[in-house]
Amino acid sequence: MNNTQAYQLVERQAKAWEAADVDAALADFAPDALFISPGGCWQGQAAIRTAINAFFADAGEVKVQIRRVFVDDNQGAAEWTWSERRYADGNRHTAEDAIIFELQAGKIIYWREYFDTANF
Repeated sequence: MNNTQAYQLVERQAKAWEAADVDAALADFAPDALFISPGGCWQGQAAIRTAINAFFADAGEVKVQIRRVFVDDNQGAAEWTWSERRYADGNRHTAEDAIIFELQAGKIIYWREYFDTANF
C-alpha cells in the first residue's frame, strides 16, 4: 500500500464515523481484525460492530480532521483530531488521536488508537 492509498483508507474511516455509518466503518476491517482503544479491545467484526454501536448510543456529531498519514509496506500511522458530542452532558469533547494500523490483503487487521481519555 502506498501513502495515497493509506490516506484514502484513513479518510474512509473518518467519513464513516462522521456519518455514523457502522457498515462503512467495518468495510475496511478483516473478519478477525483487532481494534484497540483506551476504552477496550475488540477482536473480530462482530465485536467491533458492537463497540461502534455502543459508542453511537452515547455520542454523535463526530468530526474528524486528518493531520497526517503515512505507511511503510503493510504498517501505517495516522494522526487526527477527533471531536464528538456526548449525549450525557451535551458538550463537545475533542482529542488529538494517534493511530497505528496494520494491513493484510488491503484490509485492516490491527487498529490501535492512542488518546488522552481525560478529554472525555
